[in-house]
Amino acid sequence: MKKLMLMAAFAVFGLANVNAQSQFGVIAGYTNISEKASYDGVSASQAESGFFVGVVGDFTLSEKFHIQPEVLYANASETNFLYIPILAKFMVSEEFGVLAGPQANLILEDMPNGVNSLGVDLTFGGNYKITQNFFVEARYGFEMTNRVSDSSLGVKGRFNTLQVGLGYLF
Repeated sequence: MKKLMLMAAFAVFGLANVNAQSQFGVIAGYTNISEKASYDGVSASQAESGFFVGVVGDFTLSEKFHIQPEVLYANASETNFLYIPILAKFMVSEEFGVLAGPQANLILEDMPNGVNSLGVDLTFGGNYKITQNFFVEARYGFEMTNRVSDSSLGVKGRFNTLQVGLGYLF
């Protein structure tokens, strides 16, 4: 856990040394986490809603291309998650950007044997600048990893995440 937090800090703040315009800020909003399990052609899913809060960086590499790393804490139905996305942002216009990239997610609760607490998502979404500092963002993360560590059982488990939030860049 400490190594993951240290890596997240390096990812967000280490990019500040890049020769680019950078801004830092905060973001918070609604999260919906859907759990999906499948075995032998049969699947089941359930969704839980909650909130997320975190810090965000925005590094302008060119007029149209930004890198947006974040560290987010989310809570849904008394389960705590840590999300660490590193997103590429392509600015379609001055106000609207399209986001895509990898996202690590970590369940902060004790997991039963055979269940991985760490997962990797493919995330995509959109970002709209309301003012110079305020923005609204929506994204969806598809988990690419299987949370069940014993693959011989034939069971697959994944968490997919929808997040909609309001942010402020300083």
